[in-house]
Amino acid sequence: MLKRYQVLLSDWIEDYIKVVAEKYDISTSAVIRIHMGLAIIFVMTTLYPEYKQNFTDKEFQELAKKAAKGKLDEVEAHNAMSRILFEARKAVEFRLAIDTKQKKK
Repeated sequence: MLKRYQVLLSDWIEDYIKVVAEKYDISTSAVIRIHMGLAIIFVMTTLYPEYKQNFTDKEFQELAKKAAKGKLDEVEAHNAMSRILFEARKAVEFRLAIDTKQKKK
């Protein structure tokens, strides 16, 4: 389920989001969700080395390079977005489970 939030962004972030949204013909909301998902995955794997994601760094790099060259078709792009958000959700659930265990102690 998606919820609406008002978020204040610096001009340079807004400019970047607009460029990416136009380049890949996706909504600004989707761009923000994807980038937040990537950030969540990065932070969780950095803070919790025991957390194992199903995306390797090499897969991320190949996906990013392919996207930058405009070589992702619509199906591949949709699958990549879904996979990123799925992995981010798993990472958040991992973190929330840790927080719940710590509160019970």
